[in-house]
Amino acid sequence: MKKTLLFQLFFLGISGAIFAQATGFGIKAGPGLGFQRWNGGSKRDLLSIYHVDAFLDSESASGNIIYGQLGFHTRGSSSRIGPFEDVNGIYYPARRLKTVFSNVVLEIGAKKLIQTKRFETFYALGVRGEYTSKSKFEFYDELQDWVRKFNYGISIRMGAEWKWNKLTKYGIDLNIAPDISKQIYVPAGIRYYNPITKTTSPGYEQSVRNIAIELSFYIRFLQIIEYDE
Repeated sequence: MKKTLLFQLFFLGISGAIFAQATGFGIKAGPGLGFQRWNGGSKRDLLSIYHVDAFLDSESASGNIIYGQLGFHTRGSSSRIGPFEDVNGIYYPARRLKTVFSNVVLEIGAKKLIQTKRFETFYALGVRGEYTSKSKFEFYDELQDWVRKFNYGISIRMGAEWKWNKLTKYGIDLNIAPDISKQIYVPAGIRYYNPITKTTSPGYEQSVRNIAIELSFYIRFLQIIEYDE
């Protein structure tokens, strides 16, 4: 299945490059929701995230597009901590704590445009490489030592595009972006400090993967390529 998807992505990309009828560039930005899968049994809540990208693409007459984009994305999750009293009798009210990663993201992929009467719809598949430039832990800050700087994953996109004029289009893009690699990995046996109970406990293996759902609003500028016979 994975080999078939990669082959289709490669074929669409090659056909788009050979028979390009237009090239485009633009910017996109928008909000999103961040999830994280923790295998240590910790339940994590959603995190509001955001992103901004610059992109380039090459479009064929049949609506096949290859694209590349570079931008800044936040990843992470949140945790709601209920009210508690520590061993010294100090009371702490309920609060929400965030784990946030600031990632530079490079993505390449292929997109298929489908023409309708008033606009175009599309679906796309891309592969991503990410570099974590900064991370912030409001809980379990000792995990900073186990953050993996380089990560990768896939992007599954769908959306719609409208024509503003002959050389300008605008659209919306919904992206589901699961990571394949682990943003955090802690081997079993590493002891950890619990800031709530202020005690140290034997550690268990912990691996964390990011999942993001992102909504983009974009503008795309075209350069039409005409061939003289």
